[in-house]
Amino acid sequence: MYLNTLSPPRPAIEVDRDALNELLESVCNRVGQSVRQSNEVIIQRSQQRLSRNALDMQALHVVAASSLVHRQTAKTLELLQRDGETFARDPVGNRLAGYAWLVRQDTGRARHSFDQAVRLDPNQPDCWKWLGLIAESDDQYEQAAGYYERGILFDDGGHDSALALSRLHARRRQLKDAIHTLRVSLIRDRRSPKLNFALARLLDRRAVMLGRKRMYLAQQRLRQEALECYRIVNAAAPTSQSLLMQGRLQQQLLDHSAARISFQKAVDLDPTSAKAFNYLASANVDFGEIELALGQFEQSIRLDPQRAEAHFRYARAKRFQPGGPTRRYLEQLGQQLREVGQARQKQVYLNFAIAKVYDDIGDFDRAWKHYDRANRLKSMPANRPGKTTATPTAAPPVSSTDEPWFESFTRHATRHYTEDFFRSMHGAGNPSRTPIFIVGMPRSGTTLTEQILSSHPEIAGAGELNHINQIRQEMSRSHSPATVHQAAWSRYPALLGAMDPSELNQHAARYLDHLDQFRTRERHVTDKMPTNFMHLGLIATLFPGATVIHCRRNPMDVFVSCFCQNLNAPFCDLDQLVHYHRNYRRLMAHWERVLPIKIHSNDYESLVADPETHSRELIRHCGLQWDDACLQFHSNDRAVHTPSKWQVRQPMYRSSVEKWRRFEKHLAPIAEKVSAEIAAEVA
Repeated sequence: MYLNTLSPPRPAIEVDRDALNELLESVCNRVGQSVRQSNEVIIQRSQQRLSRNALDMQALHVVAASSLVHRQTAKTLELLQRDGETFARDPVGNRLAGYAWLVRQDTGRARHSFDQAVRLDPNQPDCWKWLGLIAESDDQYEQAAGYYERGILFDDGGHDSALALSRLHARRRQLKDAIHTLRVSLIRDRRSPKLNFALARLLDRRAVMLGRKRMYLAQQRLRQEALECYRIVNAAAPTSQSLLMQGRLQQQLLDHSAARISFQKAVDLDPTSAKAFNYLASANVDFGEIELALGQFEQSIRLDPQRAEAHFRYARAKRFQPGGPTRRYLEQLGQQLREVGQARQKQVYLNFAIAKVYDDIGDFDRAWKHYDRANRLKSMPANRPGKTTATPTAAPPVSSTDEPWFESFTRHATRHYTEDFFRSMHGAGNPSRTPIFIVGMPRSGTTLTEQILSSHPEIAGAGELNHINQIRQEMSRSHSPATVHQAAWSRYPALLGAMDPSELNQHAARYLDHLDQFRTRERHVTDKMPTNFMHLGLIATLFPGATVIHCRRNPMDVFVSCFCQNLNAPFCDLDQLVHYHRNYRRLMAHWERVLPIKIHSNDYESLVADPETHSRELIRHCGLQWDDACLQFHSNDRAVHTPSKWQVRQPMYRSSVEKWRRFEKHLAPIAEKVSAEIAAEVA
């Protein structure tokens, strides 16, 4: 099956029943080429012929292969070696003997037999594959690669040697060679599901590696190529697993509508897949189909009650009420939490789910205990980044100095981006007024603001894009090679002013190309990556005509809202959050002083208290005429892929204002500290 194209670390030398049946089929095909006969008839007639003539080689091969299928290796070998001199000149006989010795797990004799078979007739691709597997199992990697390469030359359409060679390269961390092997094989058989599936998975692995190196353009190209591979697989031989992989890749490429279709097809193909129902339900939540999604989450949980991620997402989507069903569900979650042991990610999911249920029913002390436990688990050093829910952050890498990274980042930005700098850059960049950047702290109302704006017929919503941060990374990498002593993010402000204007415009044009995929006829497109507030200096350089909206909210509500989501550092640690918010305030105050673009401040508390007045101000700042659709933002059917996806499907409400008060006794020291800091800044 092509789903098994990524092997375990060391290939197992085992001959399964499918391989033996394929062997019998190939031998029978040699006998029954002129007349269509079933294998059973061919075997029966071969036995009759062999009883009359013990040296009838075609009949002997069929009977020997039939014996192999029934694991009668002694009979197989006795038949083949009946005449030693004839056997020594018989390529098919040696091929069959090789399989017999493999069944007996005698790889030494199997290797000798396969080697003799290809010496007599090299056009036996399965023999080359087995020789490669045997050599690989003995850590003879160069020999194994040579065998696989010969097998590829004589490929019969099964592509086993190509897949095996690709796996060998991948095992040896030669991912480029593994990918190249499959790409070359696809030239001969472009529509092969096995090759395309294997290549898609390798491309996905390579894309992850490129992302870690911040090579985002190359990563994007590989993901597009992988998606095309999955489309070929799913057009020819779809499985629930391959459709789920296609959907996940479509989500990464921000095509959420296509991803939802892929997930639906996965469920249709395998209605017993809890994983498929979980993905489909999550996608439906993104599109505001909450009731439909709840039923799908419940089906996922029925199929696999131990799926912690489904419980987490189900709890996020549902509003629980006090009563027997909720108590029983809490008991179920608690029992699972006691059983998961050291599986940290499951503990995180279950603690967040339990906390959300307690939060809904008003038991805030128990809710806080589980929120705190989940976030402490996430903050532990061994927690692997990227294995939790995506966070809307695009933080620079950690500084190589002892100075906290964001404090150092803020110092570099405020030192470099001055009024003189922006005067010197006048005339540079792209004059397009298409982008609308919505920035601020995560959970400060950025999603609500975008939903209001994108309800206007002249504005399309793109959601959270990481492209500005990617441009910054690419500038740093291409113009100033990294050193041990200086983080990449600290170099780019200084090199920005020395860049050729044509290069700046190339970056700007590529960003605008990305925006185009989110609009049809709209004049503007929003980018609501909250942490773009760090990069407003770069944004103003690239797009001096852009619109910037700064979302503000009571910092304690921001802290609690971040803490109650499943976000990564620094948003899962209250002390880090306080430090982060302090530098965010410093940076935004600096932008207000020096940025040549007027920043419109949008206060969450004011917006929910008087939606129409402040929504009109937002639209006016964007240079557009008012449209009443902006007050019906909850009817906007675009996909929302952030933690606020539930809130923006409802009319405006004020219950999130001062929400932190329900946990006030746990947060009092932090509230006093932040209040004192802000008061000192104002003074």
